[in-house]
Amino acid sequence: MFLIGTAAAIILVAAAGFAAWVAAAGVPEGWLPGLTTWWGRTILGVLALSLIGAATLASRSAVEQAASRRAVRRTGPKGEIIISPRAIRELATVHLTRDLGLSGFRVRIRPGADGVYIKVSLRLPPEQEAPQLADQVQEILSREIQGKTGIPVHEINLDIRGTTPSQPSSSPSARVE
Repeated sequence: MFLIGTAAAIILVAAAGFAAWVAAAGVPEGWLPGLTTWWGRTILGVLALSLIGAATLASRSAVEQAASRRAVRRTGPKGEIIISPRAIRELATVHLTRDLGLSGFRVRIRPGADGVYIKVSLRLPPEQEAPQLADQVQEILSREIQGKTGIPVHEINLDIRGTTPSQPSSSPSARVE
């Protein structure tokens, strides 16, 4: 199904390119005389935009199908449970933002045979120490992801890419004497 979606997207993009070329450059006078009029070019332009939209939808469908193949699967009490890496990434993002107050980070999920591997790239806040932050990130993410999805978390790696600049106060501090 992925190959069919990819082939459809390529064909649609090629057709859209052709329609856009004809709409912009025109065609020889003897070839399809109706397309050389203003209305003919307008219709081809609309056709080109429609084909580009269809190609976008076909491409998105192909990407989603590929992502579903990478999904983490576990057996539940009444059937199979499939959780996409995107869902796990969103869960991690919620907890990093809400529980630790972090922002500007990047979470990557790599599904394994029977669990997930997580990598978090971020800038170290000025008030934090790297070992303490790593412990907090690893503890919160492993507890929450494993608890809410039932999927084992094998590793959580923290990649610190520098420090965040400290926020200067917006107004000078006032002294009362």
